[in-house]
Amino acid sequence: MTTPAELIADLDAALLDAGEDAKLRRVTLGPNAIQVAFDVDVRASIRPLRPEELTGGIDQTWSRVILSPTDINHGFSLPVRKGDKIVQDTKVRNVEFAKHIRVQNVLVRVELTVGG
Repeated sequence: MTTPAELIADLDAALLDAGEDAKLRRVTLGPNAIQVAFDVDVRASIRPLRPEELTGGIDQTWSRVILSPTDINHGFSLPVRKGDKIVQDTKVRNVEFAKHIRVQNVLVRVELTVGG
């Protein structure tokens, strides 16, 4: 049986090999209602949605993003949620859907649908 640690290690290796550098961002309100951005560097797999996933208000500008909990756990407050951001190069994209995948009660993968 594959353990959660093995699944995370495999994902980390795959992202290191075929992923790209990005930032996971959360914007909060600070003193005097000033927006404060908190970023964490992540390795991510960012791919366009498949044609069969394009329905309703979802179009070809949306993407699927896969992240490892290894990167997120470096100071980012989980769970990743709608309204958080992915910064790819200089492009800021909004998290619309977040799916937290757990095995044996351990977070092993985060899949995001981002738009913008």
